Amino acid sequence: MKFELVQNGAVVSTHELVEGTYRIGRSSECEIRLSSSQVSKQHALLVVKGNRAAIVDLGSANGVFINGILIKKQRIEPSDEVRIVDYKLRIAASAPRAQRPIPPVQGNLAMAQEPAEEIAEPEKPQEKLLQLVDEKVLLPFYAILRSSDWRMVLGSILSISLVLSVILSVIPILRWGKHTVEAEALGRAHAILSQAVRENYRVLSKASDFTRLTVEATEAEKGILNAYVVDPKSNSVLAPPKFFNRSITDDYSLLAIKKVQQGKEDRVSVHQTGDIWIVAQPIYMYSAESNDRALQAIVIATFRLEAGMTNTYEPMAEAALFALLMSLLSFFLIYKMTQYPLAVMAEQLDSALKGEDVTVTAEAKLPELENLATIVNFAVSRVKGGSSRMAGAIATDSDAKEDEQYLRAVSESDVAFSDGILLIDRDKKVCYAGKVLEDLIGLRNQYAKGQNVSDACRDQAFAGTVIDLADSVISSLGEVKTANLDINGVARDIVAVGHKNSEGEVRFILCVVRMAGA
Repeated sequence: MKFELVQNGAVVSTHELVEGTYRIGRSSECEIRLSSSQVSKQHALLVVKGNRAAIVDLGSANGVFINGILIKKQRIEPSDEVRIVDYKLRIAASAPRAQRPIPPVQGNLAMAQEPAEEIAEPEKPQEKLLQLVDEKVLLPFYAILRSSDWRMVLGSILSISLVLSVILSVIPILRWGKHTVEAEALGRAHAILSQAVRENYRVLSKASDFTRLTVEATEAEKGILNAYVVDPKSNSVLAPPKFFNRSITDDYSLLAIKKVQQGKEDRVSVHQTGDIWIVAQPIYMYSAESNDRALQAIVIATFRLEAGMTNTYEPMAEAALFALLMSLLSFFLIYKMTQYPLAVMAEQLDSALKGEDVTVTAEAKLPELENLATIVNFAVSRVKGGSSRMAGAIATDSDAKEDEQYLRAVSESDVAFSDGILLIDRDKKVCYAGKVLEDLIGLRNQYAKGQNVSDACRDQAFAGTVIDLADSVISSLGEVKTANLDINGVARDIVAVGHKNSEGEVRFILCVVRMAGA
């Protein structure tokens, strides 16, 4: 088989493939290596047998497309074009040549040569952003949904969103509340100082006697630790009398006095430490010499803020409403993310029913959606197979004819399935065993056909589970039943659905062993 690897319209390499199996991916262990971050480490498997080839998706993130259609497992025709991200694979029959073939799986030859990187165009910023969102957000989210109940995931996300909303709302509210309390308390302290300024102004305006200045009423106020009247020229105390002519040495008080002396503020507040503040106000008197006001004294006090927070109920209510809004927004976003896979499945099913070669896939990796996708794909393949076989034939109501057609549809659809298929009748006898089951549990169709599933299957746990599912399907008149079983050390989902004849009787039970994620 002639193999061509194409990137950006240019043939990167051409090789002859002998019979064998070749891994395609980003890993250095792959026989066909594609150098792209969008290619999975183990992306796909290429199978060559004679002049035929087939490709199988190994659960890659970005999928495998044949002629623009996403596939899981499909035979490749000479005219088909296989696309993996920005690489295209073309396979066509060719005569053997002396060129050294690529060895099968045990080999370790990379198909993508270094020139491919030289001609590759750089990714656009928006493509990198979308790839980052897929890898860091959507894929981990779907992986969580795959391993956990979606209700628990949704509840956890809503709870975390609510807690974060409250925290992010309360932090600025606490800051605002602290600022509000400080502003109110300092406003009260300056109101006390303003009263002292007015009293001492009256004393100076009447007698100009600095010995009569007083701060007695100020010291008695709640929250005032100490108060002084200070000479702005010498920074010495003028009142109270017991501290007369003592110099102010505290750095914070000196800073407040300096700000008053600069004349830029009439109310000065200096934060000392914790809840302690230094507040100061000037006493101005009219000067005939300068024909302007002159600074005569400074009233300064040490003030302690009262503990507690007031007037915060309204912003707390706003915080609660904000938290509720964030919770509703989170719920809406999660709801849209879980509804997206359903919309994709609906579009795929619509295309399939129109006759297009489309495989229905569960984008969210939810077990329920994966089971639904399996059943829908099987039903669509059966409808297509039945319509092609029955074209021009005369319809019949014979049960034998219906059974024959159903059995043929199951066996033919197994070619396009990557999951294990087992078809049994009402008596639990094997009617058809797919090829995947032969590798999985050693159940071969040619030997198992016609035998009871418990006699034909060496894995009795699997046989017992299938029998239980079959009984449940029959008793529920064909409803879908699911179970989970450890097979060869891997937990796998088993989906069972009943097939009814024209009279509504369940004639067969189709069991599908999910291989996704293996």
